[in-house]
Amino acid sequence: MQITHVRNATMLIEAAGLRILVDPMLGAKGSGGAAPTTAEDKNRNPLVDLKTPLAELVNVDAVIVTHSHPDHWDEAAASLLPREVPIVVQNGSDARMLGNIGFTNAIIMDSPVIFGQATVTRTEGQHGTDEFMAATPEMGPVSGFVLNVPGEPTVYVAGDTVWHHGVVTALNDHKPDLVVLNTGEATWAGGDAIIMGAKDVLRVHETLPSAQIIAVHMEALNHCVVTREQVRGLAAEQGIADLVHVPADGEKMVF
Repeated sequence: MQITHVRNATMLIEAAGLRILVDPMLGAKGSGGAAPTTAEDKNRNPLVDLKTPLAELVNVDAVIVTHSHPDHWDEAAASLLPREVPIVVQNGSDARMLGNIGFTNAIIMDSPVIFGQATVTRTEGQHGTDEFMAATPEMGPVSGFVLNVPGEPTVYVAGDTVWHHGVVTALNDHKPDLVVLNTGEATWAGGDAIIMGAKDVLRVHETLPSAQIIAVHMEALNHCVVTREQVRGLAAEQGIADLVHVPADGEKMVF
């Protein structure tokens, strides 16, 4: 299995002859707005350009969109991806959004989705604390997923979520070999963290000590306050640096 960390939460997974694009944010540097945040950075997103050629990212067998916020599905993705490509989404609302802009093959993860030898199973996420979600319902539902391919590592992509029971359930039920965590600790306007941070790498390790962890969703958006160096430093301090991968944009990893 080869996983290319593209940028932010965007990745390309290649296994069993399949090319699966996850959470495509394909726009140029600064092509989107800045997120509302208490962080000092008010620059437009994304903060950096792509390192992976666009031609590699639009030539895929399937796309998985964990939710439709613009750092996971942007205008460039909507413009550049082929209209007939299968796109796996979390619910009917996201499927209708895709249909309204001309995509013809949206597949809802209300049961496991099969592509060739690959099976995609939805997992639960929560885009902030209970209090934040009650006050900010427009953040909407979010999901992660587990990818199973016979003979390859089982991959759990947690998605945009804080640490909560859905993450623990996914770790315990699926016992993934690889766990992809969004660890930028994105901070919303009220000061709340709406995704995981560096400390959650340790929580995953304590829950499933055998898993390798890939930490992403850093240094690409104005409201993400945790850096790659912070995650690497914490992993080294805790003696788990060999289990924690913190890829650069465009980096390809083989498992």
